[in-house]
Amino acid sequence: MKELYFAYYAVKKNIQSSAELRTSFLMNVIGMAVNNTAFIILWTFFVKSVGTIGGWTVADIIGLQGFTALSYGIVFSVAGGIRKIADSVASGAFDRFMLSPKNLLLRIAMSSFGVSALGDIVFGIICLTFYAILLHVTIYQIVIIILLVALSSVVFFSAITIIYATSFFFTDASTVTGGFFELFFTPALFHGGAFQGGMRFVFTFIIPSLLVGSIPVEIVRNMSLDKLLLIAILSVLWFTLSIFVFNRAVRRYESSNFMTFGS
Repeated sequence: MKELYFAYYAVKKNIQSSAELRTSFLMNVIGMAVNNTAFIILWTFFVKSVGTIGGWTVADIIGLQGFTALSYGIVFSVAGGIRKIADSVASGAFDRFMLSPKNLLLRIAMSSFGVSALGDIVFGIICLTFYAILLHVTIYQIVIIILLVALSSVVFFSAITIIYATSFFFTDASTVTGGFFELFFTPALFHGGAFQGGMRFVFTFIIPSLLVGSIPVEIVRNMSLDKLLLIAILSVLWFTLSIFVFNRAVRRYESSNFMTFGS
């Protein structure tokens, strides 16, 4: 409970700090939300030009963008510090996290707040609202959507924790982790109809890209309880694996002895 209270306190203070410059804060949020609409426009024209692929319609694309943007926004807003692990390790600033009495991963994750990621949250909520309207969803499906947002966010957090934990193994960690992130996130922006056979297996069980958006859409559309159980099990497994990998990776850290201790 103490760790959860610390997380709540850190998020609240990060939001208050970011909101001090209100114009910049709002422009970051609105700008990101507007930027994301490009994906909707692109896929809408694509589907209208070539027709449905693997049964995926424009409504499904909107749902995909909603799940993906919302999980991205939730994780990179409240846990934006994960993205800065590479820079912290390279500069020696990681020392200050090692000295903290709080849970190490929690302390790192809550050390930074991504303002622009709030735009992804707004965009994701709007997309899922339109998706629910287009599908004429029931109350039961709305509950499923909320549950899937939580599960996809857990998968997203787990994946980026593993990705950025590799910072402890490479000298030029920023380039490497950036490449790994694109390898994970780019397929998440493509609808499930684009991946069949072996590629679908890879991006579901080896690289969990489809767990973030495509599979949640298929669950809501088809009310597939089997896939819901699958994503629930995989989210727990990926989260457990991410904690293990992070703790193992931290053991490789060696202080750079730079005087960079901060708050």
